[in-house]
Amino acid sequence: MEKVNAAVVGVGIYGKHHLNAYSYNPKVNLLAFCERNSELREKTTRETGLPGYATLDELFAQHPIDIVSIATPDPWHFEPTAQAIAAGKHVLIEKPMATSVAECEEIIRLAARAGVKVGIDYHKRWDGMAQHIHNELKKPETGQVLRGYMSMDDVIDVPRNWLKWANISSPIYFLGSHCFDLIRYYMNGANALTVYAIGQKKLLQAEGIDTWDTIQCFVTFDNGAQWTVETGWCLPDAFPKANDGRSFVITEKKYFRADAQYRGYEIFGETRNATPNYNFINYINNVATGYGIQPVNDFVDHVLDDVPFLATAEDGLQSARICEAVHRSLECGLAVNL
Repeated sequence: MEKVNAAVVGVGIYGKHHLNAYSYNPKVNLLAFCERNSELREKTTRETGLPGYATLDELFAQHPIDIVSIATPDPWHFEPTAQAIAAGKHVLIEKPMATSVAECEEIIRLAARAGVKVGIDYHKRWDGMAQHIHNELKKPETGQVLRGYMSMDDVIDVPRNWLKWANISSPIYFLGSHCFDLIRYYMNGANALTVYAIGQKKLLQAEGIDTWDTIQCFVTFDNGAQWTVETGWCLPDAFPKANDGRSFVITEKKYFRADAQYRGYEIFGETRNATPNYNFINYINNVATGYGIQPVNDFVDHVLDDVPFLATAEDGLQSARICEAVHRSLECGLAVNL
């Protein structure tokens, strides 16, 4: 069996899942990882036995790598991605692809010149519920999408404690990028034409975190569909899950309602209840499975066998275009044409 050599850049919140996916994929030799945080680097080496490096230069000098996963914090995707591409590596980037349109366009240009593959881990495309909606919306008897609604919100602990870089990001880049990509996937690649956004800065700003609490935006797409998208970082920590999300789609013939937060499973405790997403990532005998892991394994097949990958660099660029337009609209108070 042909195998590829893999490495992971960033082994924090999500990078550890990439490590697990590659470790148990029979088509992969996981050789090393890169992590600037020395404490986390040493901890990960102790737990996995893998060599860890502070820089990609050091890692590439020691190991013949084919695939690199970029799982650094959102604002720092571009530099390691560009470096890996320049070294001739195929790259899987955690969402968002980057936090500017210019960086996304440069990644695409660099990858084309180097002849390497780039995929974006918009893992919500792999959720069975999202795939079912996507397939139903393609059917002629469903009719055209007229209007849609999607929301994704995190508990306030996420910007307070999970993301040390929340002040240089926003709910739109962290959550809205998922929304815009999923909406485009629902509608088979439709692109946005205009965006109008409003938002609030109050709770987090009072705590010294200079970012948005909530953002609402209204997006018109080139297929005529109009969508409302709401994102936020201020749900109370007592909420039974770290995030909440749902979507509604009205077409000429049908009405879809999807609840991504409550999937029929509840845990009641003495101080807090929980509604786990058992489809996302599960560990069975230390092996991670679920739609949060499948993109990593699919990217391996994409590199080895040229199997189509669900979320391309172009998809990453289109989501970034909408995110950037949302922030321009927030700044100017007007609708923005893409």
